[in-house]
Amino acid sequence: MVVDDWLVWLRDFRTEATAFVQNVVAAPEDAKDAELQSIRFAIYARLLTLLDTAIRQAEADKQLELRITAREIIECSIHLEAAARIPEYVETIKDDDRASKRSLVKAANDDQPPSDPATRRLVQEFMNNKTAKRVQPTDLGKGSDFKRLILIYREISSDSAHVTLTSLGRHVRADEDGVNRMIIDPSLDDGELFQTMSGIALSALLCTWLLVKAVPSSEGSAELIRLGQRYQSIYRRDKRLEHHGS
Repeated sequence: MVVDDWLVWLRDFRTEATAFVQNVVAAPEDAKDAELQSIRFAIYARLLTLLDTAIRQAEADKQLELRITAREIIECSIHLEAAARIPEYVETIKDDDRASKRSLVKAANDDQPPSDPATRRLVQEFMNNKTAKRVQPTDLGKGSDFKRLILIYREISSDSAHVTLTSLGRHVRADEDGVNRMIIDPSLDDGELFQTMSGIALSALLCTWLLVKAVPSSEGSAELIRLGQRYQSIYRRDKRLEHHGS
């Protein structure tokens, strides 16, 4: 099965990555660097949390759930790579956060405006600030050297992550009598499985490399290097399965 060797790889990577982060200490020179470094570590922690979920889904053969989780893992790699490449990255995601909160406050206010005049005024002042803008992972990925990950992210977004006609098509299938049947836990084909698992593994490697690069005092272990070599071996073996467009 396509997923087996990749699953072994993910388990081994998770073990080594945990040991790696337990020994990493960053001492930024100024407050701005400290903030960026904190974000980097938070992204990596999120990556490992999602990786645990992906491993459990692969073990349970929950293939569609695994593909959706892969999208979130790839998003971590897009952010961490952008943090290394885009000087204004910190302000960009702060702006995104402000825009998201504004949208939430507006929705709550539309549903049930506060009765207190002073509170209404504060809410209105907050909503009047429309300078903040949302940012999409694909926007952060512009200019990236890792276009494969951006492509996988876009494909999963189209065929699995959202309620679209394409994604819904996975859940209905005609039987031998031509009757449409509802499919729960639809399977991926081998090409999609390869794309999903290799995308998760590449994201994990990329994020680790970026964290090592961002913390000069850290060192990647010899085992992490061997995991990179194992990734290349499995990738070359299974690349023939890859296809684009689901």
